[in-house]
Amino acid sequence: MDFKQLKDNVKSLLVNREYDNIIELAKTNKRIISVLISFSYEKTSELTWNSIQMIGRIVGNMPYEEARKQVRKLLWNATDESGTIPWTVPEILGEIIRENPTPFEDIVPILIGYSHSETEDNIFLSGVVYALGRIGQRHPKYISSYAEIIVKDSLRHKDPEVCANACIAVKRLNLTDMEIDQSRPLRSLWDELKKRDDTATVFYEDKVMTLTISQLVDLLERYSDG
Repeated sequence: MDFKQLKDNVKSLLVNREYDNIIELAKTNKRIISVLISFSYEKTSELTWNSIQMIGRIVGNMPYEEARKQVRKLLWNATDESGTIPWTVPEILGEIIRENPTPFEDIVPILIGYSHSETEDNIFLSGVVYALGRIGQRHPKYISSYAEIIVKDSLRHKDPEVCANACIAVKRLNLTDMEIDQSRPLRSLWDELKKRDDTATVFYEDKVMTLTISQLVDLLERYSDG
């Protein structure tokens, strides 16, 4: 089948959550990764997030050299020279590492590096924070104290999407008892977040949600895990 037919087929499988069929298809068709990446740009769509998670499952279970090749492509896509718009590269890398961290230990510092920017408007920061939460939820040993600081500091970010994903990451990493400075527990900042009425769109509990920071914090407190 041509690429359009393949896209239509994979989209149907994603919509119907037939993930095992996508994995089987990927074993015989190397274009599946390209198809999934083509669906991974619109963060307000559950199709995007399902695609991101599928890339993680497929690449994370590829033979070592093949998986590393796919990761190198993603890293290239995140450079200015690639000419692409790599909105979700951190999230994709996070899913790959979450699925199988051992072959990608050296990628974790690179992922963290995407949180740095000379300006406050960093297109990657929200994705990095999301990815750190996803990785650390399953593999805590890969989350350094520095990574925890990035998450903690992001709670005070003016961008509601960054703040919201930091809230989710705090929950996933079980950081609610840490301090935000030497004299102030994170819990006090958590209470302040209950007063923020700016709105963010996040992916949580396998759903895209649009809600205020206050509503998200209340939701996170009601869930036993995330």
